[in-house]
Amino acid sequence: MGYRNTTLYTLKYAAEMLDEDEDFLHDCSIEMFSEDGRLSVYDTYPASELSETIVVFTEDGIDNLQRIINVRREMGDAPPKPAATIKRREP
Repeated sequence: MGYRNTTLYTLKYAAEMLDEDEDFLHDCSIEMFSEDGRLSVYDTYPASELSETIVVFTEDGIDNLQRIINVRREMGDAPPKPAATIKRREP
């Protein structure tokens, strides 16, 4: 059996990494399942149906999410990318 990467990335981390809006990524990820690399994590005990989860992605999940983003951009169903922060040089 080969090496399996077990690293998980939060939705916030993925948004920063892909330079996308967090709410937009959450909307894109709703159509993903665990086999697509999207998982839900409980942060409180005991967990119930009413507990809020944290959305995380595997590396394959990040790739699948990027494909969904690209399709939505091609269809014109995506917000503009967040404005990049301009760093100014000190005089």
